[in-house]
Amino acid sequence: MELKQLEAFAKVVELRSFSRAAEALYITQPTISAHIVSLEKEFNIKLLNRTTKTVQTTDAGERFYGYAKEILGIREEMYQEFDMKRKKELRIEIAGSTIPSQYILPEMIPAFQKQNENIYFSVNQGDSQFVIDEILKNRVAIGFVGMKDNDERLHYIPFYQDKLVVVTPNEKHYRELLDGKCTLGELIMEPIILRENGSGTKKAAERFLEARNVDIRKLNVVAQMNDQEIIKRSVSKGMGISVMSKKAALDFVEDGKILLYEPEDEQITRSLYIVFAKRMRLDRLEKKFIEFCSQFYQ
Repeated sequence: MELKQLEAFAKVVELRSFSRAAEALYITQPTISAHIVSLEKEFNIKLLNRTTKTVQTTDAGERFYGYAKEILGIREEMYQEFDMKRKKELRIEIAGSTIPSQYILPEMIPAFQKQNENIYFSVNQGDSQFVIDEILKNRVAIGFVGMKDNDERLHYIPFYQDKLVVVTPNEKHYRELLDGKCTLGELIMEPIILRENGSGTKKAAERFLEARNVDIRKLNVVAQMNDQEIIKRSVSKGMGISVMSKKAALDFVEDGKILLYEPEDEQITRSLYIVFAKRMRLDRLEKKFIEFCSQFYQ
């Protein structure tokens, strides 16, 4: 087994393509195939299922990928420690759910880069469940999410207290409701736009409403969307109300495009978390970034 074989296999898994992996590593596709065949023969396992359209890991291949990433991670850590030229090209790969990716990471990453020069970030965005899956599949080392999973393989660090608010169209009907001091229970019965099922925002809002005896099944749901910006624009056009992060809503509120309802005695809050796999070998730079993020908003 050679490191170049593991690197070829890992790149195929990450890009789901032999040809794209070959391009990324500047080698030929037959060489990529030969490296993977050599690994399969050495370990007497099938690593990949390959069709004309996709490449997928087998169960054994998924486990093998985890070990490969650990080994390649150790190599990268050695480069960081001993190779001064390599230090000029340091890279941190992370995944983030919507709120962290769009509103939190753009504050933290530049601040970290000011203290640590020549750091390149790669950020993949999805909902919280997507991020958790990426961590468990060893595709990224660090994730930022709005909900916790019960999987014991994961470690979570709370780093930001996110306040959720109800936003409404800036229309006469809703201005009268808010001026009339309506209750949250009354307002939430208006037509509502929800986030997608894997969203941490949606889960936090549902827990909050259920705790106040609001039957989620009776909500007048007019749409489900996976993008916070589309939801804000839809609310501003009068489609309905929504529950979202106050941090995400403020720009539209300040521009007068939507209204904000923030009950004084019933705050809707949730923690945002840094997440990583307990068995993942984090390099020194990744550990430094996690420590920086965990203290950034304190």
